[in-house]
Amino acid sequence: MMNTITQSQLETDKITIQQLTKQWIDAWSPQDEPFTGKGLENIFATGDNEILVFDNFDNSVVVLHSLQEYLDTWMPVMQNFSYWKIQLEDNLNISIDGDLAVTTFSWVGGGKTQDGQEVKARQYATHTWKRLNSEWRLVHEHLTAG
Repeated sequence: MMNTITQSQLETDKITIQQLTKQWIDAWSPQDEPFTGKGLENIFATGDNEILVFDNFDNSVVVLHSLQEYLDTWMPVMQNFSYWKIQLEDNLNISIDGDLAVTTFSWVGGGKTQDGQEVKARQYATHTWKRLNSEWRLVHEHLTAG
């Protein structure tokens, strides 16, 4: 009986993390609207639970420690685009162990700059999730352009 509950909880956790990953993709796909990061507050750990983000954007490594720092960094960058949309490639892998989970995936997409230049992009992602107050929250993000 205990095994069934554990398996059932594992399936529920996987579905939840899949949904959160989709919400992350959606937040990063404002299309022709300005990027606001709306929804990311429901994904990332906030408050006392700091986050750690690494991204090798623009040939340098960006390191961020809070959702506010994340938004303050990416909102000005995203203002350069009149259109932006990304999608998950078919390679989302979810590993869960108790109150920790790791997802690996890549996304593809891109958009158009304010001056009309087409931009294509792909990044490989590793997200570390932690169950905080009974909810899965993103505590570590590592993105590598590829």
